Parts: sequence; C-alpha cells; structure tokens
Amino acid sequence: MKYDFDKVQMTMFAVLLAFLMSGVGAASGKESKAPERSAAFAENQFFVLDFERTSLSLADVKERFFTTFPHDEPTGGNVIYDRVQWVNDNMIRLQPGEGLYLYLKSRGRGENFDSFRLTSKPFYNLTDSTSRILFVFKGQLPSGKGIWPAWWLNGSHEELWTYSGLDTFPVDRDLDRYSGIGHFYDTSSPVNGTDWPSAGELDIIETINGDNIFHNTIHTCPQMCDAIWNANGVLVNCANANQRDPNAGCSGEPYRLAEPGGTFACIWEKQRIRFYYWSPQEDVRGAGGPLSYDPHPEEWGEKFLKNEVILLNANTPCESQTHQEWQCKNCAESTTCSFVNMKMIFNTTLCGKWAGSQFDDSEHPTENCSAYVQGEGRPLIHDQFMKLEYVSVRGLK
Repeated sequence: MKYDFDKVQMTMFAVLLAFLMSGVGAASGKESKAPERSAAFAENQFFVLDFERTSLSLADVKERFFTTFPHDEPTGGNVIYDRVQWVNDNMIRLQPGEGLYLYLKSRGRGENFDSFRLTSKPFYNLTDSTSRILFVFKGQLPSGKGIWPAWWLNGSHEELWTYSGLDTFPVDRDLDRYSGIGHFYDTSSPVNGTDWPSAGELDIIETINGDNIFHNTIHTCPQMCDAIWNANGVLVNCANANQRDPNAGCSGEPYRLAEPGGTFACIWEKQRIRFYYWSPQEDVRGAGGPLSYDPHPEEWGEKFLKNEVILLNANTPCESQTHQEWQCKNCAESTTCSFVNMKMIFNTTLCGKWAGSQFDDSEHPTENCSAYVQGEGRPLIHDQFMKLEYVSVRGLK
C-alpha cells in the first residue's frame, strides 16, 4: 500500500490540535459546554449474581445496586434505610459460597431498627427487541410479628431516576447528600421517584407478620391498567381504591409456604405477568430451570405457577371522591397500561402501613405493632436477615 506521508502528517497534526483544544476550557478556568449524554447505558442492563456458585465481592453488588435509601420510610415503618444514619456496622455481609446477608439490627430499646433497601442501578423496559423480561431470586426471608419483607419493581418518569445528563451510574456516596433533607414524597433522587404510581409498581413477593402467606400485587394509576387474574373472568382495576387505601392495587391468590424461602420468579410481558415459586428442595439449576444458563419457562408447567395476570388498558377516571389529589396529579399523563423504567428493590420494613394495620385485631394495631418492635419484640427481630443466594435479570426470546 502506498502512503502519502504529507497527508498523514497533516491528519496527525489535526488530531493533536483537536485533543489540545478539547482541554482549553478546563485549563483556562472557563466552563465548556458538555456534550449531549444519554441514559441508555442504564436501560435493560441484564445481569446474574450467583452468590452460591461464583466468587463475588461487595463491589460486584454495588456495581448493580444502591445499598442506601436516604429518605424516610415510605410506608411509615419503624426502620431507617439511610446508611448515613445507621448506628450499626455490618448491615450488609457477603459470605462466600453462601449468599448476601441483609440485616435488621436494633438501634436500642424504644427506637427504630436499622434496615436495608437495595435498589438496582439499571432500570428495565419492554421494547421491540425485549418483549419479555425474567426476574429470579433464590434465598431466604426474615419472618416474625411486625416484619414485612418484599422483593418488587418500581418505576418513575423523573430525570434523576433515569440519570438524565449522566454518563456513569451514581454511587452510594452520591446519595448521601440527600440524607435528612426531605420526605420521600417530595424529594426525587436516583432511588426515589415522587411521581408514584404513574410508572407502575409490581410486587413480586411480600409477606407480613410471620404468616408466610405470599402476595403478588400490582399498583398503577386508575386509568392505566385493568386486570384479570388466573382466568377467573373478574375484571379489577389496578389502583382499586378503597376507604383505607387510595391505591390498594390488584392482587392474585395469596399462597402459604412451609418456610419463608426458596426460588421466586416473575416473567413480565406487556399484557401478561406470571409469578412462580420453587421450594428449596426443588432442582432449579437443571436444564431449562430458572437458575440455568438458558431458562425455558415454557417447560416449567403449571406446577410452579402461582399467579398469572392478563393486563388491559383501563377506563377508570381519577376523581376526587375516590382518589387523592396527589394521585390524580401524578397520574394525569398515565393513560395506558405501561410499566416504565422499572428498578428492582429488596427491602424489609417493620410495621408500616400494611403489616402494622394487620398486626392484631384491636382498634389500634399499628400503634401496638410499633410498641412491640420497640419493646418486647426487639430481641426476636434483632439480627434477622434476608439472604440472597442468587439474583438475575434476563431478557427472554
């Protein structure tokens, strides 16, 4: 090949000049205009964390999850998720070959507990190229009076949630600046959206007060989604307001487990969501299983399917007689059954809006729940944990 050395030299000089000029703004103290940046790096970033079979570190966890929530507890529970305010050490511990342990720890008699809330850094959307997404969790959950563990998905349209203008993920220390500055409902951050439920919420598993009864629930705006669960022919709105809760959501059939653990999975499609469970004794790593290299849900059959929901566009208006002013404001633009920018969350709270209201049959169950966890129940709750043995998010063919 013949080279034109004069042209090569001129090209090299142009490249060098462009490189030097790119630093002039910073060197001179003048602020240069930042290039347009996209949050696309964070969308549908699939991953597998196999704590039982692979050598992982806490750095691997923090690459995919925020491990602090620097806001007050959204359900009014008796816990603190903000690492800046924790008084306990070793709230999150990785035991090689076993799993990731996420603890509840006492702050002292008469006080709340330190607890954990992991929020995935990637967010997930159904697209033309990704029409199904599989979420899998294998592990154990804390169980007892006043305890409310959950694994769920939550979305938001807000720019901080989707890292607009950033080209890298924030880290936990970036969230510390939100500590103590505002309530969850008026303070946006990468782990908190103030436009709930405009982008939807999908609760894959929840259980309360040690009953080991597991629930699958969806929360949306009134005019977003109607649902038919398990082909029962009953159409229910997925805001489903009642006198006690302006967004009680829509739910499948609760199911009781012999122990609070095993393998749970959710397959999210635009018009259908399926929820699965395998006991700890089941082979979940075999060919086609949920923990296998190539999961095949079509081979799982009905044995492990706990709930299936068909989703339809809703025609239920948001109105002041039934719903709340903030709810109708947040929901004004959410008029189709679409879940948007969903992040995966693991957390455990104590009491709170749901577990507290179901704590006992008295006239003041929530107050009794708080008194219990801050008093006689404290030693029974201290050092309970959620154990993550395996977590994955995959796009399915």
